[in-house]
Amino acid sequence: EPVISAKTGRIYEKRLLQKYLDENGTEPHTDYKLSEEEVIAISANPPAVNPRPPTLTSIPALLSTFQNEWDSLVLETFTLKQQYQQVRQELSQALYQNDAACRVIARLMKERDDARQALTTLQAQTVVASTHVEPSASKAMEVDHDEQVSAHGKSSEIERSAKDVYFEKAAETSKVLSKSRVKRETPADLASVDDWKAATEKSLVESLHTSTKPGIVTICLDKTGTLALTGGMDNHAEVYSRANDQTLATLKGHTKKITAALWVNG
Repeated sequence: EPVISAKTGRIYEKRLLQKYLDENGTEPHTDYKLSEEEVIAISANPPAVNPRPPTLTSIPALLSTFQNEWDSLVLETFTLKQQYQQVRQELSQALYQNDAACRVIARLMKERDDARQALTTLQAQTVVASTHVEPSASKAMEVDHDEQVSAHGKSSEIERSAKDVYFEKAAETSKVLSKSRVKRETPADLASVDDWKAATEKSLVESLHTSTKPGIVTICLDKTGTLALTGGMDNHAEVYSRANDQTLATLKGHTKKITAALWVNG
């Protein structure tokens, strides 16, 4: 029950204030003597609502709260997974449609290029035929079926003669270019067939280059003859020491097989 002090205007709980006055005779935190007439009761209208009792004061209440939180978290995770799966399906469908559209566009572009090429060929044939044959509109109306057949035969002969001229010109040009090309000479220090037949094995190296693409395409020795530079089918170049029988370095910067290896000042 709330009360107010007539001297200081402070609000107290009546039960606690009465107990303090019985023990000390003065108002709390002051030296004023306070009588019962100076304590004025405060009427609350509407009455104050009692506070809700705490729910997390026991282990069962805590377990129930944790269970509710866990259920909410699991439900939210399940909803997010459903949305994620739906987005994945939409994305895969969009990618499939994009791939199909790209294929259709590529096919249409190919058909367009073929049509352009056919049109260009037809125009060229028309120009060649027009240079040799000059039809007249007035005469074309009077030409009968026999004359049309003979004109068709003449145009075929013109086309064959044009093709013959083209092939003859191409053959002459090929002969001229073949004569003007410089033939590659065989190096003087290249080993002959007999030298390779008389060669013998002096040492065997079992682990050079990778086993996925085996094969050494080129090899070059340095001036001392102790270091060998090899290039293989695996796009790698390796420096091998004959004295130590081990690979000193592996060069992996190439994108295709190495066809030539050479020491520079070495």
